[in-house]
Parts: sequence; structure tokens; C-alpha cells
Amino acid sequence: MDKIGRVFGTWGFTDAKVAARESTRKFVRGKTELGVLRDGSNPAGHIMTAWEAYQSYGFAVLDEAVEYGSAILLDSVGGIEKSLSDRRKDLGLSVASVARAAQVNADIVRQSEISARDIPVQTLERMCVVLGLDERLLAFDKTAGADSNLAFRLKTLRRSGTGDMRISPRTVLALTESTSIIRIQSMLTGWLGYSGAVLDFPPLKDYGTSENANRELGYQVAARARDRLGLGQSPVYSMRKLVEEGLNIPVVQARLNDSIAGATIDTQGGGGEKVFGFILNTVGENTNALVRRTTLAYALGRFLWGFGQEPDRVRVDSYDAIQAALEVGRDGDFVEQRANAFAMAFLAPPDSVREMTRPPIGAEDIGKVMGTFGIDYTAACSHVSNVYFGEFAMPEQSRNVSPPKVWVDREGFIRGGFPIASTPPQRRGRFAGLVAEGYREGLLSSQTAALYLGCGEGEFRDSADDIRSLWGGWGSPPP
Repeated sequence: MDKIGRVFGTWGFTDAKVAARESTRKFVRGKTELGVLRDGSNPAGHIMTAWEAYQSYGFAVLDEAVEYGSAILLDSVGGIEKSLSDRRKDLGLSVASVARAAQVNADIVRQSEISARDIPVQTLERMCVVLGLDERLLAFDKTAGADSNLAFRLKTLRRSGTGDMRISPRTVLALTESTSIIRIQSMLTGWLGYSGAVLDFPPLKDYGTSENANRELGYQVAARARDRLGLGQSPVYSMRKLVEEGLNIPVVQARLNDSIAGATIDTQGGGGEKVFGFILNTVGENTNALVRRTTLAYALGRFLWGFGQEPDRVRVDSYDAIQAALEVGRDGDFVEQRANAFAMAFLAPPDSVREMTRPPIGAEDIGKVMGTFGIDYTAACSHVSNVYFGEFAMPEQSRNVSPPKVWVDREGFIRGGFPIASTPPQRRGRFAGLVAEGYREGLLSSQTAALYLGCGEGEFRDSADDIRSLWGGWGSPPP
């Protein structure tokens, strides 16, 4: 008998992966077992496509579910409760903070760590997403895909931070939820066959022996990156589009502590592979689209120099640290200075800056650099000064210069309102477009799509086409 056909209800395939992709069969995931969705049934569990189930649990589990009516997912008794409890404690979070993030009653969080028997699987999955766990692996894997190194780093940041850089529980949860978004987005881009350019620069241990030497290293690598991406001396049209679409690196906008510009995260995908992503703070100086471009270029510079090959699984960067590394004569971390030199040279090539400016530097010169390359006033002044080795004074001008609308439009994730009001801001953007595309391709069930977008299943189904239209059907807005 055709075993693959029996499992997927799709006949004539010799490759289970291909059959799963083509199958229209649905499976139902309960808290501890997986079953086949029967016609006319209205199960309490989470309905998954055959593709989701196959990717999550493998062929043997699906074969057992079809053969015997259900397959046991539970790895060990008490595994669900232990996974949730251990994760919360590893992150150093209170029950109340997790409850707020998952939008559930605190009693449910407490009960989930004692006995999850009476808690709907959909509620447990919501908690997994905000805690940075892989909701598909709850019960099936004893850690639910937890990245223990990332948890340790976040807990350490909470304890070691001082003043404005003290990481709050809200920021920890914003980072862990962003980790889930990064994991899911990386998974969906792979499923949908999207790939990006590879800038495989080897890690550089030479940070320079002086500020100028260190800065020159950043300029050199920026030129190499521009060359590999075919940018020449042209302005970067949109850093968001270049990073997410050109390089296939997820970018999440989330509300963090006011002093934080952003973070770079290295975590693990569903198959244990490394996945990377950038997080941009939605408050503070990043409300300026031009500052966001600099923050993202800075994160890209750190990534290209081998982030993830170091012990840190998350790097949190403050606005002050980025600004200090920009300025001539300021003492600072060589890593910071090099990343910022890359950021500025990547956004505004030094040769082009010299061609469009003439010492003594006036406000008109700074305005040209800002408008042409899309960098904010403060960064433009620092960059022009650095390009001329600090030999010329910069003009006095208000730093509160509004960015040109063209840059606001290019760097914004959403033009107008998002179709689903209940979807959190951090789950909009390309992520939402990929979820809608995955649903259209039959890779995700409407229940899974709703979980990922933090909305009701009916809300998602009613808005799926609008989301795809908004994002061009490719997970990103049209230019």
C-alpha cells in the first residue's frame, strides 16, 4: 500500500515532503496528542495543515496518528508545566508580567505551571509565543525549543543594567516575543522559497589601533558590502527593504526601554539552525525615520562582522552608545566605533560626501547629505566631520530637523491602517505579509495564522486578502 498516500491523502508521491506540501488533509493538535481532522468535526484543539504537522513532528508521528487515530506528543509527564515554569523563571519574570504580555489572567499562568489539563491549547500557545518558546514543540520537546543561552543573557542584562539601560520585564518580554517573530518569519521565508543575498564576511578581530584606523576598517567593509549588493555610490532606497528582502534578515519593531535604540538577536530555528534578526525600538529617537536607518545600518555592520560567533545571543544597543561612537575624539568601544563607521559609510559613501560638500562646511552642505542619503542631522554632522578627519567645524543648527517625507514613507512598515486592529504592532510588517502568503499557499491553517498575528481566526480570514494586497503578495509593500 502507498504509505505516503495513506498518511497525506495525496497519492502517487514517493517523497513525503512533496506529498505534505500538496496535501489538503488537516491534523488537530491537542495538548498531548495529534489526531486527524475528521469531516464535520469541531475539535477543541489547534487545527494544522499537513505541511505544518509534518514539519513539526515528522512522518512517523503523522503515520501513527493516521494508523491509530491519534499519536502521543507528550515527551514526559508534566512536560508542559515544566517548560512554561522553567522558561518564566529562567527569564526572571513574574507571573503578572507574563500574564499581561499574553493577555491572560494571572491565575491561568499559575495554573499552567501546576496542571495545564483544563487550559485550552490555544492559550498555552499564546504564552509560548510571548516567552520565545516554539509553540509547536510544547509537550513534544522537553524544553519546547527554549534557547537557554538567550534566556541567560536576557536575565543577566536585567540584573546588570544600570540607570536608563536597566532592562525592564516589559522589555525582556518584548525581546522574547520578537525572538518568536524572528523564528517564525525565518521559517516562513524558507517555506515560501524566498532567499536573500549572502554577505559572508569572515569575523574580523582587528579593530584598529586608533580611532581613525578603526574607522577606516568600517569604511572598507561598507564599500565591500555596497559592491556585493550592486549599490555603487547610490543612496540606499530603504534600509528596511534591503535588510528584510535583500538579505532576508527579519526586522521587528517593538517597544523597548526609552534609552535602547535596538537589539541584534541570534537564536535557533525549529530545526536547531541559527537564525538572526534585528529589533528596532519604536520609542525614543527611532521615531525619526532617518535615525531608524542609522540604527539598522549599525546593526547590519555588527551582523556582518560575525555576530552569533560570539558568546552573546543578544546585543542591546543604546542611543547614547551609538552617538558616542559617531563622534570624533570620543573615547569608546572599538566594536561600537567600527560598526558606526560601517553604518555611515554604507548609508553615505565618504567619496560621495566629499564630492557634494565644500569646506568650510555650512548648513546647506549638511542638508544635501541628509536629503540625498537619508541620515539625520546629528549623524550627518558627525559623518561629514569624520570624512574630513575632524578638521572643520560643523554648523550650528537645531537637531530637531524633520526627515523628508520620502524617507518616512520608505522606512515605514505600514502605510495607513493595518486591516486587523488587534494585531500587535510588532507583528505587522513583512511578518504579517508572509503569514498571509503562507495561508494562501496552504502551508498554514487559519488558526495558526491567527495565533501568529495575535487576532481571532475569523478576523484573519476576513482580512487575509487585504493583508496580502497591502504587502504586494510578497510579504513587503510595493516601492
